[in-house]
Amino acid sequence: MLKVLFKYYCDVNFFNLIYTLLVGVLFLKFYYVPIVFASFGTFLGVLSYQYFYSNQYYFYYNLGLTKRRLNTFVFILNFLVSLLIFIIFICFK
Repeated sequence: MLKVLFKYYCDVNFFNLIYTLLVGVLFLKFYYVPIVFASFGTFLGVLSYQYFYSNQYYFYYNLGLTKRRLNTFVFILNFLVSLLIFIIFICFK
């Protein structure tokens, strides 16, 4: 089951990374990157995944995973990754 969750995580974060790097390049403030990655980028990643791959949710639903559980997993993991990156930025600043 964890393998399926990580597949969804990677698919959503493909879109998330595009939006996050775009914000980082546009504003040239790279300390915004972890914040955008954990919040706004994740939200846009989920919306983009839902727009482009909405039929894939049937696959996850047949495995017993709801959209709520999938998205909660992505938000929590992105928050933890962003927290780690933010701490690394602070330590090496």
